[in-house]
Amino acid sequence: MSIQTIGVVSTGDMGHAIGRTLREGGFTAMTALDDRSDRSRKLAADAGIEDAGSLASLTEKADLILSVMPPSAAVDFASRAADAMRGTGKAPLFVDCNAIAPSTTQTISGIVTDAGAGYLDGGIIGGPPGRSAPTRLYVSGEAPERLEVIARPDLLIRPLPGGVGAASAIKMCYAALNKGAMTLETLVLIGAAQLGLSQELHQELSESQAQVLQRMERRVPWLAADAERWTGEMLEIAKTFSEIGLTPKIHQGAADMFQLLAESSLASETRETADRSRTLDQAVAAFAASLSAPGRDAAD
Repeated sequence: MSIQTIGVVSTGDMGHAIGRTLREGGFTAMTALDDRSDRSRKLAADAGIEDAGSLASLTEKADLILSVMPPSAAVDFASRAADAMRGTGKAPLFVDCNAIAPSTTQTISGIVTDAGAGYLDGGIIGGPPGRSAPTRLYVSGEAPERLEVIARPDLLIRPLPGGVGAASAIKMCYAALNKGAMTLETLVLIGAAQLGLSQELHQELSESQAQVLQRMERRVPWLAADAERWTGEMLEIAKTFSEIGLTPKIHQGAADMFQLLAESSLASETRETADRSRTLDQAVAAFAASLSAPGRDAAD
């Protein structure tokens, strides 16, 4: 199939960066901004992504649709996209790039293929294109290599054998380690603060695990900006492991930690507005304050 016009929904932190690199590669990058936030509109404009308006209009114009959004929205979006395909009679190739369990991508595959469209399972690993190391988009399903046409120096396409579910599975395993470790670090830091031992813990870490402490200082202060969407990602990981006979409890707990951060005073920030002068101690104090917020059950 020929791919020239690519729909990217939505244009958040990852989506707008993908749209930008695709546009720079000579593709037409489009999105559907009806009822979207001011932030999504600004990020799309900054990236040079065209606005098709409605999802139906985007479906008519796109050769390929990339679904890039919080995992909790993935199934609903696929259903709306399928309805748009039926309404317009157009069925672009649909790639779900979200952090979802293999069983969830199987559900979405059924929704999309029932509307007559081709479907590929995708899993994004790494930061947004153009920021550090190249972003890796793992792809599985029928002929996943057909997506290699959209590869860019900062967006690597990695086809996988194993059919629909394989790309989501590698994303689940990677995020289980990477983002799961973020919640463990945050848990330990808040715990030490609540126990009155922050200074002592920092001293010990600086002497015995300096690299771990440096990593905490680099990333923990700004986790709240992404915590709400990462809560859903941890639940998808828990679902993944449960379905293969492993305990879901570790990442259910990780979801609880991200939910705590999502309820903190720092959660209103975005990656663009986060205070980069904030120290690790200041962030931990803000997160700990959420523990005693009115209406919060201490057992949550």
